[in-house]
Amino acid sequence: MEKEYFAHSKDGLDKSEWQRLSDHLVNTAKLAFELGRDAGISDLAYTAGLLHDIGKYSQAFQRRLEGAPQRVDHATAGAQEVLNLFQTNQQKTIARLLAYTISGHHGGLLDEGTSADMAGESTLQGRLKKKVQDFSAYRNELDLSAISLKISPLKRTKNLGFSLAFLTRMLYSTLVDADWLETETYMNDGKRPRGGYADIETLCARFNQFLKRFDSPKNAINQKRSETLNACLEKSNQPQGIFTLTIPTGGGKTLASMAFALNHAVRYGLKRIIYVIPFTSIIEQNAAVFEDCLGSENVLQHHSNFDWEQVRERVNDNSRDDETNNAFLKLKLAAENWDIPIVVTTNVQFFESLFARQKSRCRKLHNLAKTVIIFDEAQMIPREYMKPCMLSVQELVLNYWASAVFCTATQPLLNQFMPEIPDFVELAPDLKELYSFYKRVQIIQSGTLKDEELLERMNSLNQALCIVNTRKHAKGLFEGLKEDSRFHLSTLMCAAHRRKTLLKIRERLANGEDCRVVSTQVMEAGIDVDFPVGFRALAGLDSIIQAAGRVNREGRQKSANIFVFEPDTEFIKREPTFIKQTSEAARSILRKYSEDPLSMEAIQDYFQLLDTLQDPQKSSDAKGILDCLSRSGGFDFKTASEAFKLIENITVAVIIRYNDEVTDLVKKLAYLPNTTEIRRKLQPYLVNIYENEFENLNSLGRIEMVSDAIAILKDDPTFYSDQTGIILPARESGSAIFFD
Repeated sequence: MEKEYFAHSKDGLDKSEWQRLSDHLVNTAKLAFELGRDAGISDLAYTAGLLHDIGKYSQAFQRRLEGAPQRVDHATAGAQEVLNLFQTNQQKTIARLLAYTISGHHGGLLDEGTSADMAGESTLQGRLKKKVQDFSAYRNELDLSAISLKISPLKRTKNLGFSLAFLTRMLYSTLVDADWLETETYMNDGKRPRGGYADIETLCARFNQFLKRFDSPKNAINQKRSETLNACLEKSNQPQGIFTLTIPTGGGKTLASMAFALNHAVRYGLKRIIYVIPFTSIIEQNAAVFEDCLGSENVLQHHSNFDWEQVRERVNDNSRDDETNNAFLKLKLAAENWDIPIVVTTNVQFFESLFARQKSRCRKLHNLAKTVIIFDEAQMIPREYMKPCMLSVQELVLNYWASAVFCTATQPLLNQFMPEIPDFVELAPDLKELYSFYKRVQIIQSGTLKDEELLERMNSLNQALCIVNTRKHAKGLFEGLKEDSRFHLSTLMCAAHRRKTLLKIRERLANGEDCRVVSTQVMEAGIDVDFPVGFRALAGLDSIIQAAGRVNREGRQKSANIFVFEPDTEFIKREPTFIKQTSEAARSILRKYSEDPLSMEAIQDYFQLLDTLQDPQKSSDAKGILDCLSRSGGFDFKTASEAFKLIENITVAVIIRYNDEVTDLVKKLAYLPNTTEIRRKLQPYLVNIYENEFENLNSLGRIEMVSDAIAILKDDPTFYSDQTGIILPARESGSAIFFD
């Protein structure tokens, strides 16, 4: 009797019900073929799927399924075999990409390594030298006649190495998603509730119907917003490529960009819209707009502060319990691979996934093919990662049928980082006229201001906003404001606390009540508030303009001012280098364009000046990511992944006992074996602080640890203020700047 080979077992099931290995490989290959279709890599994905688990044909792995304790490396065999199967010089390059893909389909993509690496080292070269268990039995069960290295030809770029590394990631994404989905089907006795969303054509029609409410605007601002919206709709038939939407703050770019994206997607048969936002603090308000008109069941929010229980409430909609649970589960599953028509996410989630090595982070990448990607507040893409980020966008546009839209009031000089696509299409009409129309604020240069002078001016006003560069400065100024009407916002407050505070601020502004706010940069870029006057500590011109967008936002006043000042304060010992650099550039532009520093010319000059202060080609890839992914001798995926962190991993997350729900969740952390879901629910209650700040808190006995890994601030009002958030010891450094 011939020996049977199995891919997966199940507790409590007889061997006759285990999954046959040949079934798993063929099913995965077929699924990978379909998943790779939009990226043009179907044949290559099929080959990866068919060979990825052939190492399971070893006797050692079969004994493992039967309960043997010895762990078995089953991924290396497929990587070695694919190089044996394809020997010609032309084949070897693509076959090596498959070797990266197959060898990393469990543990993550590897570095190439060197010829000196020993057999078994955790590099591709080390794995290829490794002696593996005999897996030759696969030849008796698998038909290899259909395997192929055929792919859609890549458009030639100046950096072919990067294009091949990107292709490897796409292939890896397709394989691990297919493997995951096929295994999930077996383990759950059938498919789980995925897909079944409205298609892009239906959503586009629904959105266009929603937009009809803006057909007859009553005031000048709404008339101008409608003009911009209509211009975006008209240009949705433009050929695929890279677009800019340069609109002053308050110009309606959220609806205009989505209108363009949906209609553009229908025109070119694209599958989904990815809306990328820099801050978690503003993602919910944008997602809520899309959910209202497109249906919450078709819109996925994917970011660190996401609350799945709120999703369950939104998708309820008086449905039967089984329908509600089905819709809820579908959204949770869509977060794994973005197989949903509308995704609203963050810069961190989007770009770090593009450079990650772990399969859980990479599953979604193949679903970026045939998409429209909207980057909101494009100026917030970190400059030190700009080159690898933009080359990735270029790859998606050139080789994977995507279009990209960069939205902002302060458009950075992005085309220098995408040399193969020099011509961007601007969607907004008559930029100079737009900037002139939306000029609702006058920037007044106030020179140096002591804290006492600044506080005196703020306290004399009924409503005022002040944005400064550091947390310590914001907290110090807050203490000097009139107590009955003062508010504070910074990353020392957990996200749930900031959200609650913003609601109070908006209510007081709407009701004409006294409201004085001092904030760090969390109040900029996308926060929908409307103050009659503002103050901004000197920073980059883009930051100053974003702050100005929170003043006279709806044009209710004939004139309004934002006062830009240089702080004279005890709360800043030294500012970070990038603040000094951008401030110096802004100071120069404010002098040159003193009459209108908000003009298009001033903004363009500012970004050009920044380039003269630092070499844009070096400073835009400060971590050497491209060196890892452009070498002719192979790619260092692991090294690149570890280096690519938009938010540097020098902070510690501390849970805040903000309400009773947190207390209940914290109790469960101590005794439940799987805490993944609880940790997700706790995301809105985290504060990230620097390691030295954490050590100071811990040394004072203010931190309790759960399972030696999860830090919780002890429940004491002297440790966390309901006005300013976490209270750091006096020894804390004062120049920390945090971006949400």
